This record gives sequence, C-alpha cells and structure tokens, in this order.
Amino acid sequence: MPCYKRNRPPSKRQLRDKKRTVVKPVRPRDPNVHGLLSYSHAAQHLIFDENWTPSSITEQYTFINSLLTSRLIYNKHEKETLVSRLHQTSERLKEECMNGRLKLQKISVGNNAHEIRNMLNNHSSLQRLYQRMPIHLVADNINQSTFVMRKERDRLQARLEQLKQKLNDLLIERSIVENRIKYENEFVLEEELVSRMLLKKIENSTVRFRAIKTINTTYKKMVQVLLQDEIFYEPILSSLDDDIAEQTHMIKYIIYLGLPAISNFKVLNKEFRRLEEKSRVDYAAKVKLLADLRKPRVFVPTKDLQDIVGDSRKDRYLRETKSMVELRKELQRIEKIIKELKFTTLCSQAKEIYLRAKTQMENNKNLTQKIQFDLMSREMLRNKLKYSGVLEGVLLNNLSEEEVNRLEYIRSLKATLTSDKAFQQTSVDHIRNRANAYVMLRVSLWNLVEILRHIDHSPFMIRRAYPNSYLKLPFLKFELFDMFAVNPPLYEEDVDKIMHLLKRKLYKLMKGYEKLAEANNREPISSFREKYHKRFLSTRLSYMDTQGTEGDMKVVDYDDGKVYLSVPSRKQIKTLSAKVVEEAKAHEEL
Repeated sequence: MPCYKRNRPPSKRQLRDKKRTVVKPVRPRDPNVHGLLSYSHAAQHLIFDENWTPSSITEQYTFINSLLTSRLIYNKHEKETLVSRLHQTSERLKEECMNGRLKLQKISVGNNAHEIRNMLNNHSSLQRLYQRMPIHLVADNINQSTFVMRKERDRLQARLEQLKQKLNDLLIERSIVENRIKYENEFVLEEELVSRMLLKKIENSTVRFRAIKTINTTYKKMVQVLLQDEIFYEPILSSLDDDIAEQTHMIKYIIYLGLPAISNFKVLNKEFRRLEEKSRVDYAAKVKLLADLRKPRVFVPTKDLQDIVGDSRKDRYLRETKSMVELRKELQRIEKIIKELKFTTLCSQAKEIYLRAKTQMENNKNLTQKIQFDLMSREMLRNKLKYSGVLEGVLLNNLSEEEVNRLEYIRSLKATLTSDKAFQQTSVDHIRNRANAYVMLRVSLWNLVEILRHIDHSPFMIRRAYPNSYLKLPFLKFELFDMFAVNPPLYEEDVDKIMHLLKRKLYKLMKGYEKLAEANNREPISSFREKYHKRFLSTRLSYMDTQGTEGDMKVVDYDDGKVYLSVPSRKQIKTLSAKVVEEAKAHEEL
C-alpha cells in the first residue's frame, strides 16, 4: 500500500460504511468467461464432484435469483419509505418555518390586515396581495408599482394643459379675427392706427438710416483722404503756427501803441453823447413853444353844460331802455341770418352754405357710428350678464363630494342642536312646574327630620385644648363645668338623602318601641296603631261637629252691626278697653 494511502486518516464516508454492513448484489457470470469455473478451465483440470450436478447448480442459481429479487423489492420498499419519511419531515419543517415566519411578522409588524382592508376598500385584488405586509411597505410597493403609470399620467396631464392653453390662445385669435372681419367697415381698430404709426416710423427710420449711411461713407472717404495727405500737413501746420505767432506779436504791438488813443476816444464819445442829449431836449422845447403860439383860442364847454343843452339825437324821445335796444339789435341780427340761410338753401345756385348745414352730414355720420357702438356695447354687456348667470348657476350647483359632506354634516349638527334645545326647554319646564312641589316636600321632610333630630344621633364631643400636659389629669376635667351651645347642622338639600335619613330614623324609632314593648310586656305595636287610628277618628268627628255648630249660629240684622252673637260689638270692645285701662291705673297707683 502506498505511503500516502497508509498515512491518510479515514474519511467520514469510510467510517460510516464500517459501521453498517452493505450487502452487494451478486450476479451470475457467464461460464465461458469465468476465471476459475469456466468450461475450459474445468475441463483442463478435470474437476469432478458427485454431489455437484448441473441441476444443483441450476437450483443454486434459482435461489440466488430469488434472493436478488427479494433484495430488490426490499430496497425498493425501503427507498419508498425513506422518501415518504423525508417528504413528511420536509413538509413539517416547511410548515414550522411558515408558522414561525408568520409569528415573527405578527410580532414585529402587527396584524394590519383589517386596517389594510379598510384602506383598500375598493381594490379587492390589492387587499389579497398586501394583507400580510406592513403599511409602510404597502405604500412603498404601490409607489414602485405605479411609478411608470404616474409618470406617464403627469406627462399626459402636462401635455393636456399645454394643448388647452394653445387652444385657448387660438380661440382668442380666431374671435379677434372674426371681430375684425365683422366690424372692419364700422370703425378703425387701435391696432391699425398703431401699425400705421409704426410703419411711418419705420419709413422715417429707413430714410435716416440711409442718410446716416451716406454721411458715414463720406466721413470714411474724408478720413481716407486725410490719411493719404498726412505727410503734407506737418509743414503747412508749422508755417501756420509761425504765422499765428507773428500776427499775435503784431496785434499786441498795435494795441500797445493805440491804448492812449482808445482812452481819449472813450472820453470824447461820452462828452458827445451828453451834448447831443442836451441839444435834443432844447429843440423839443422850442418846437412845442412854437406850436402853442400858432394854435387859435377856442371856448370848450364843460360836461355839465353839455348835459343842460341836451343831446340832439333823433331817438331822444323814444321810450326804450338800454336792454330793450340791445334786444332789438340782436333780433335784427338773427333775422338777417335767417334771411341769408333761406336764400342759400332755397336758391338753385347756392354760393354760400351756412356752417351748421355744411357740417350736418358729418355730424349725422358720427352720430350713427356712435349709436352703433352703443348698441354693440349694450349687446356685449347683455351677453356678459348671461354668461355670468350661467357660471353662477354652475358654481352653485356643481358641488364636490367634500362640500356635500360638509353641508350634510352642518345639517345634522343643526338638527342635533335643535333637538338638544328642545330637550333642554322641556327639562326646564319640567323643573319649573315641579319646583313648588319639591320645595314643599323638602320643607316637610326638614320638619320631620327636626322632630326626629335626637334619634340615631351621636352627641357632639368638644375637646378642650389645654395649655400644658399637667392639666390633662383624670380628676381635673374642667370642661364638665362649662356649657357650650352648638349650632345645629345644615339642612341637606338632596331629597333622596333626606328620605333615606328619615327612613333610617323612623326604623330605629319603631325598633326602639318594639324593644320597650317587649321589655314591659305590653301590647304589640299593631294594637297601638289601632288605638292611634281610633283617637284620630274621634278627634276628626269632634272637629266636624264644631264646624257644624258654628254653621248653625244665629244670624242677626246687619243694621245693628253684628253678624254673630259670640263676637262682641264695637261698644262692648270700648267698654272692655276702658275697664282694662282703669285697672292698670289703679294697679300703678298702688
């Protein structure tokens, strides 16, 4: 045996095979190919056995075949049993795993099947799908599964909004075009005026642009020429600079030489102006004097004298006021205008047309156009009112589910409030109707409780607070010598409690009477009850008899002032009172 095989430790499979003995199946080999028992080998070695015949070999082979068959059947049954046992074990383990998973899920998450069923009330398939899943995982799963649909829905919704906006713009443009086609002969649109102004501005801008372009081209050519002639400008400018400097020196020299003459010229000019003004004034005075000497003398009457002489007008003696004269002149002017108007309108060849008649056609046209505009605006206002009415009806009647629920909730609250108010009112009426009876019952019960105050009642114990512990001696009880008055307890207001207290007191009282009757060997309580009833009836009968006797009293005349004989009259009362007063005085004197 090789070393690596000898030193290798046995494997687990080898150890397991050693523990259990496995019988391998035996199959008969063909005699022609057998190593030791083949026909050729047996014939060569001449092996003979009288007890071993071909029939015995056949029998042995038959036994071996039956043994192998039973072995195969046994292996088959063993394998089936093993498979069934393993199947049962796997089913049991699977069930345990499933139950454990469900328990773990219930412990970690909780039983949310009912809540999920309520949330997914309208989706039965989703209820079955998510009934064993936590709520947060349900939301995530639904979000993941509906992501593509929501994305497509958002895209389509955005596209719908765009198309709606585009449709609205197209409808507005269409209405504008229809209005323009309909009213193109009625009035000029503001857009047309603006477009004309803009076109005019564009034309003017084009002209200006061309002029500016031409000027720019000219300046460019000038700059080009100047750049070409740049070499000739430097000597010219230098010579001009020298000339300017020379002329400056010359001017300064001339000014220096002419300053005295200029100052003298200013003085002479001022003197000349003064003499000229003086001569002009003298000349004017002389001319005025000569004119006065040449004018003849004329007598001019005063204003008062003119008033005395009077006015030489023709209409001096007409009885018209100033306002009447103005009205007459205005009437003449109007008559003249009417005559001219008649002449111009009635003649066949009119040369002058009055201003109002001349502009009347244009005014009529403008008035017709204004009337049409007013009718259009009125029609538009009527349409707007109709549209607003329709929209108002739609908004009032097109309520959402939330609004309907809110209105239903408000209606139910109002009904509940009405029922509560009715119940409150009935309760208040009930209390008011029975308040007097409750008061009388409570007062009567208080009287009974006051009568039975000392029954089943422990006396009040008042403990004195001593200043020190030495006064708490057993033979020095100073509180026994002092009497204290204690206020009675407050009356109970609850009728139920008063009734219970009264029943308990009466029960104790009757029990006490029974004990006394038994102790004194008296009659039972029933006999006392019968005696009480007899006495009560006797008192009642006597009271009724007294009432009858009072009813049978004699009646006297009312003139005497007395109705009943037992009642003293006024005189008797006076005499009795005087007698009482005299007795009191006599008693005081003694």
